[in-house]
Amino acid sequence: MFNLIISVVLGLIVLILLAVFINKIPKKFHPIIIIALLAVSGFFGYKLYKSIEEPVKFAEAKEERYMQIVSQLVKLREAQNAHKSITGTYSNDINKLARFVDTAKFALTQKRDSTVIDEERNLKFRLRANDPNGYKKEITITDTLGFTSVKDSLFRDVDVSQLLKYQVAGTPGSIELKTDVVIDKENRVPVFRAVADKKDILFDQPERLVKDELEIKSVEAIDGPTIFVGSLDEITTSGNWPRQYAPNNN
Repeated sequence: MFNLIISVVLGLIVLILLAVFINKIPKKFHPIIIIALLAVSGFFGYKLYKSIEEPVKFAEAKEERYMQIVSQLVKLREAQNAHKSITGTYSNDINKLARFVDTAKFALTQKRDSTVIDEERNLKFRLRANDPNGYKKEITITDTLGFTSVKDSLFRDVDVSQLLKYQVAGTPGSIELKTDVVIDKENRVPVFRAVADKKDILFDQPERLVKDELEIKSVEAIDGPTIFVGSLDEITTSGNWPRQYAPNNN
């Protein structure tokens, strides 16, 4: 933007000088000067147009790509949560995670309350352990009704093996996926983190606009140089994007 302002100012100075001294220039050179002025005007008009159009196109490309990346990270989180709910851990291998989604099954369960004999309390009060007239207690029973495919439940139209790949042709790199363990009150808790680099996502965009984007801090923007979900230092599966980027605003 600073370079554009300098160019426009210099152009205006040239035009003013020509307007002041035009009468001192032989008339036979006037057509050449007029053509030159038109060329200069066209050049600066084009620069002004580009200065307005470029940020608009950048914003459109950025929004479209960010929403795609966030959608991928949300699906990746769902796959990791499914993996953890069944195996107790997260996976740092996208191909193994994809095979898990294709083959694993969720248990369909139903919880119900029931009243049973409290044998321990009966014995404490010198009754027969299974005395039907003795003490009772409430318990919750979980019944397994059957099983359903993880793929059919959450990923019917999703190829999990492709979730780390950028969708724009020519984009360098890929989304990085790592897992670790965090110690929480002597408990070892699995964690994961998936990170997409904004510089890669915006690889074909104007350098000055990308530089500003990497340093942005705003409530309605994705702060910093990366888009990520999860953490290797904290027990969280949250992402760093604002609400408007999430699929269905979830």
